[in-house]
Amino acid sequence: MGTELAMRATSTRRAFLGQAMALGLAGTGLGAHAAAARNTAPRVLTAWMRGEQSWAGIWTPGQTSPRGIALPARAHQLLVLPASGQQPLQALVLARRPGEYLLRMDPLRNQALQWHTMEDDRYLGGHAALSASGNTFFTTETDGDTGQGLVAERDLLTLEKLREFPSGGIGPHALLLEPTGTLIVANGGILNLPETGRRKLNIGRMDSNLTRLDVHSGQVLAQYRLDDHYLSLRHLAFAPDGTLGIALQAEHPALPDRRQAPALALLRGDQLRTVDWNPGEAPAAWDGYAGDVCWAGNLFWASAPHAGWLASWSTQGEMLRTQALAGAGALAAQGERWLAGGEATALLYRDALPLPQRYPLPVAWDNHATLLSF
Repeated sequence: MGTELAMRATSTRRAFLGQAMALGLAGTGLGAHAAAARNTAPRVLTAWMRGEQSWAGIWTPGQTSPRGIALPARAHQLLVLPASGQQPLQALVLARRPGEYLLRMDPLRNQALQWHTMEDDRYLGGHAALSASGNTFFTTETDGDTGQGLVAERDLLTLEKLREFPSGGIGPHALLLEPTGTLIVANGGILNLPETGRRKLNIGRMDSNLTRLDVHSGQVLAQYRLDDHYLSLRHLAFAPDGTLGIALQAEHPALPDRRQAPALALLRGDQLRTVDWNPGEAPAAWDGYAGDVCWAGNLFWASAPHAGWLASWSTQGEMLRTQALAGAGALAAQGERWLAGGEATALLYRDALPLPQRYPLPVAWDNHATLLSF
């Protein structure tokens, strides 16, 4: 029965994708490019849900309804592509795991430029990273037959797969290109398959790790694991000194254990460790789920969507600040400014100001966002 329902859902999404390709799927509003060009307020590229419909596009303060492109299923990461005089701003939209589509879009003009349906027996992990050349990008994927995690390299224009190699684990999620040219991949250790949707199939046998890969050969150069195998390594952010912050998702069977779990791990050199709470206990309502991580204001910030707050740590692992924000989720940083999205409010921080600006949100963003400009 579950397989039949999954097949129907897949068929519906593929039908939607076919219609989108045929029609070009223009966005919800015309003249978005001109309006955005005149707008000096913060512009945020993100995805959201309105009712049962998924969208991706740009949000600016004061909008009663964000402008966007309708999607066949929920998105996760939106990756901004390099712009030039000949190449206007574009972005990649990655379906949420187990994801079945990719989209290259023009977010300023609200245009879908290239759709791609995932190959048979492959589904997306929700994240991508640009290659050093800027002509290709890497996606985290899973082999639907074996459950093996994969990294695929794809053409930036056609979105077609050029090659693939093992990710070094199960359930690869976020990945980043390191300054040395290697890839660092967060293998979350959680197995999901299309026929069972978001159901977690292997919690008792989780094996999450960070894997460093040679982008040319796909060779595993290093792997790092935490002692607690119920901690899933998921989202990644670099500090300027090379320290890597990793947002965690606790999968302990007992709620008291999840409430004592850390939110963040740090990779400094070859040492991977979790950071402590201050003064030894997590803030109220913590349930073990950190939704996003970013480097901003000289600190690592992690969001707790279910608990409703943000927390920050230094690169040494010292917990320094917390900020209440109901539904705290997507984090986006740009220079001296950074922004956190909640269920009804966005907080905009500027390093020179002691308190954030608050903006009402007509819709709650999905897990990730990118701050485009001010």
